[in-house]
Amino acid sequence: MRRTLLLAAALLMAFATQAQDTVPLSLARLLADAPDDSTRFLLLRQAHTQALANGDTLSYRDIDTLRLSIPSNAAPIPIGPYNDFTNTVFIVCNNAANLFLFSLTPAMQPIATDLPDSLLCAAIDSGDFSHIPALAQGRWLLQVVDSTPWVNQRIGHSYGHYREELLCLDSGRTADRPTMPYIGTVSTPRLFGRPVADNDNFQFSNITLLRDSLSTYKTYLLNIENLTSPILSNVTVVTPSSDLVDDCIIRIYNCANVTLDNLALLGSYSRTDHSGYGLLMDNCRNTRIRRLTARTPWGVFGTNNMHNTLFEYCDFDRFDIHCYGRDVTYRHCRQSNSYNQYSSVYGTILHDSCTFDNFTPLLIETSYNSYPHFTLRMHNCHWRLTRQRHTMIEAGRLDTLISSRPELHDKCLPDIDIDGLTIDAPFLLRPQLVHYRGKNISQPALGIKYINLRRVSTVKGNRIRFRLSDRRVMLSNPVRLLIASPKSTNASTSFIKHL
Repeated sequence: MRRTLLLAAALLMAFATQAQDTVPLSLARLLADAPDDSTRFLLLRQAHTQALANGDTLSYRDIDTLRLSIPSNAAPIPIGPYNDFTNTVFIVCNNAANLFLFSLTPAMQPIATDLPDSLLCAAIDSGDFSHIPALAQGRWLLQVVDSTPWVNQRIGHSYGHYREELLCLDSGRTADRPTMPYIGTVSTPRLFGRPVADNDNFQFSNITLLRDSLSTYKTYLLNIENLTSPILSNVTVVTPSSDLVDDCIIRIYNCANVTLDNLALLGSYSRTDHSGYGLLMDNCRNTRIRRLTARTPWGVFGTNNMHNTLFEYCDFDRFDIHCYGRDVTYRHCRQSNSYNQYSSVYGTILHDSCTFDNFTPLLIETSYNSYPHFTLRMHNCHWRLTRQRHTMIEAGRLDTLISSRPELHDKCLPDIDIDGLTIDAPFLLRPQLVHYRGKNISQPALGIKYINLRRVSTVKGNRIRFRLSDRRVMLSNPVRLLIASPKSTNASTSFIKHL
């Protein structure tokens, strides 16, 4: 203990000396004499804390590998806006408590307004908050929370769901719009926000976390909240086989213009029958994910309130929006051995030049009893079917239970627009567009206006015969079925079986 205190004192003296001479500060010499891995964690945390207080930047330049053990009563290591770990490998054993290794969470504050709900809803829909004094000047990151539940209770669970929006304001105005209008609904919005400086950026890069197989508690890598332009790049996390579950490797809440570039999440604390996420995200606007590689037992993503998400050149197991969001685009991605799951999603889900391998492109989550109308589009995709997974849309159960939100009373299925799809299927296995779990549909499914299938073929160049569904489907709207031959632009209905 005495040696630890002496090391801490030496650390502070070294910082006081180096801060006057050079920035960034080197950690290698300061951590080299730590007597054990727990002390090394405490010294590292103290170094980050002191650097933030001094306005300095830490350098990991001379460090190859850091072995850390989480001590009892530990707290996350605080970080600032610029964090380049220069490819340092962190090997962390945790037998103390579940903990985020690094954290940056500037607080939101309640925004007082005397506006009645109707006028506040109108401001949210129009993007004009200039008549609210607290927001009229400067730049703000604004969180909108609808206090009226979007879903009172998720079926089979003890909780419901609340919708949220994230808006970036400048002088009281924004070009951002909510996923769906607030005016004319039962919404009771509340505002939270924080002022944003011109240099309000965040970078977290060049780091590898190896979670020690002897850990009995979970070490999460990063927790960030309430940021406007966070960038995570060149991040790798390796998780060994374990009995641990309920993972949360990276948590990103209330963040706009998120960039995730070159992430590898290899494993997670989860099982095929128990959740645990690599990326836990909520209320994020304009998220761009490039070159993500992820394989986890449960599924890498767990998200809510996601608005405008783009994937490019990714190879991963699945993406979820558990409840409420709009517009998801995948370009040049490969997904395998799972499904993408959505509830209360609006706008368009687009797959462009993607590959599905034993994969269900779209599963509508049933437990929120929320089936709004949206569009599924595909362009130049490749789909390898298996007997386990050979359905384009798993539609859940359209039962007679009515949602408490008037805008969710109707239960809709998506429009389908496919232009270019190559199917690799076992002999005699026919793909189907829609599959319903449970009994036959007890009421018409609204929303579908068209099913367009163009340039659909097998790997051998043969024409493919789709089934609409393996169950009786009642569609309330007249549906235009446009199915064109791979060698012709003439519309035909010869590929599809009408039920």
